[in-house]
Amino acid sequence: MRNRATILISALVALAFAAAPAMGASGPGAIDSRAGVIDSATLTACTTGASAGDRSAHFTATMLALPRTRSMAISFDLFERAPHGTFTQVPAPGFGVWQTSNPGITTFTANENVLDLPAPAAFRAVVHYRWLNARHQLIRIDKGVSSPCVELLAPVPAPDLFIALITHAPGSPPATTEDYSVTVRNGGAGAAGAFAVALDIGGTALPQQTVSTLAAGAAVTVQFTGPRCSAGSQLTATADPSGSISEPANARRTVSIQCRS
Repeated sequence: MRNRATILISALVALAFAAAPAMGASGPGAIDSRAGVIDSATLTACTTGASAGDRSAHFTATMLALPRTRSMAISFDLFERAPHGTFTQVPAPGFGVWQTSNPGITTFTANENVLDLPAPAAFRAVVHYRWLNARHQLIRIDKGVSSPCVELLAPVPAPDLFIALITHAPGSPPATTEDYSVTVRNGGAGAAGAFAVALDIGGTALPQQTVSTLAAGAAVTVQFTGPRCSAGSQLTATADPSGSISEPANARRTVSIQCRS
């Protein structure tokens, strides 16, 4: 059941982020000083993944020179928001540091990355802009806000156990005993830890066998010895009868066949 629950939680988290109030932000569109747009803060990349090392955000800020501008400067602040929360400033390497342009240029672009992001959370950059004249005096300051990078919890790969085969053959002594083989396969994307395999012969339960682990896509065959199974009675095998392994609901974990004569 874990995969379905995780997907549902991720969907609810996404709705929580979508419903939370947003601050004003500079748009990611083209910058045009004639239209009064002189700076832009943009989320240019947002990568997601199962582990923190797979999750990152990349922000870009661009500004145009104003009359009498000698140099320009950009600084990024990182803000984080938990589900149903508000954005709060958090420290990050490279953020909070002014990046300054070369003198005399007309367009200045700066970038900042943040790595190893936790989840679930949303991240965005608040970008500060400064225009300075030849005497290093401020001409103007401004602020922009990027779109958020939303990091959700990735579904955890889960096992999916099922009974693939049940066979039986005469045991020793053959008049009263039979040997039973039950093959269990893991059809899921995740490995299964220790679990039991149960076998019932016409209403008589044999001692359970234990499988220590079963990798994704692998199969294992466990052996039982018990009384003969009379023709027409049921052989019922169950993988993980106690439900100790979290996995999708799977009717194939229990399989019944009729005994041969």
